Amino acid sequence: MSIAIRPMLGIVATILLASSAFANNNASVTSSTMVVQPAKKEGRIWSGFVNVSRSTSLYDFQDSSRKDGVDYMTRLNLKLSDSYSLRVQGGYSQDLNYPESNDFSDTSLNLQRVPKEAGRYLLIGYRVGTGIPTSKDSHTRQNLLGSLSTGLNIVVNPDRLMTGFEVAGGLSVGRNFHQYETALDGRVNTQYSSSQTLSLSYNFTSGISLSAEFLHKNTWSYQNVMRDSFEMSQELGYQLNPTWAIAVGHSNSGSTLKPNGSDSNVQFVDDNNSLIYGSVTAIF
Repeated sequence: MSIAIRPMLGIVATILLASSAFANNNASVTSSTMVVQPAKKEGRIWSGFVNVSRSTSLYDFQDSSRKDGVDYMTRLNLKLSDSYSLRVQGGYSQDLNYPESNDFSDTSLNLQRVPKEAGRYLLIGYRVGTGIPTSKDSHTRQNLLGSLSTGLNIVVNPDRLMTGFEVAGGLSVGRNFHQYETALDGRVNTQYSSSQTLSLSYNFTSGISLSAEFLHKNTWSYQNVMRDSFEMSQELGYQLNPTWAIAVGHSNSGSTLKPNGSDSNVQFVDDNNSLIYGSVTAIF
């Protein structure tokens, strides 16, 4: 059975949100992206992709708050066996408004088990990984030494769904290791994190795909202060051929609760935080 998760859902959103997440929340260095990419050819050992995306704020208030950037990401997969693979992922973010904010993302290395049948309705896989602080924000401002994480990928058995429709979820926990409990700017660093992800997609036979993802994240500082946040994305993609894919989408993120600590802040569109993006992906 082959499992073809939507082409690029969540990849661009994760890249775009990564810089602000690290700067504002001291987030875990491990990406929450759940994309499952099978080898391009049966029996091929190496596979991967290179993604380039351009993003900008959904609303332009004609002031300095508008976000505008280009992001690059590379992922390499090494097939160890029919069940296990190694994945290396890294990237670079370019801020077109403030070049001094340009930075590499942190690099992740994960050992992954391909989702296997767990009963009639679910396929379950897992991963264990480490994060390497290759960004200035992590190794310079936060004094991050590294991180460890583990998680489950849960996929609804495609045989139980209508053709083309896919549903997947994920659970993860992580632990960061810092030289100091506080960052250079005085903020307390994040020690632990957890996340829960749900993604839906529909793939048409023409190569067009519609997809959406929602991620809820909790982080705990060294002083045991918890922060609650969310990330969401919606995407329209098109697979031009086995090598090239293009996509456009919308992403939004922020605190799960409003400043009063009780009302929900989760909303589909946010005037201040919504981004729109376009991307091109080369698959190999």
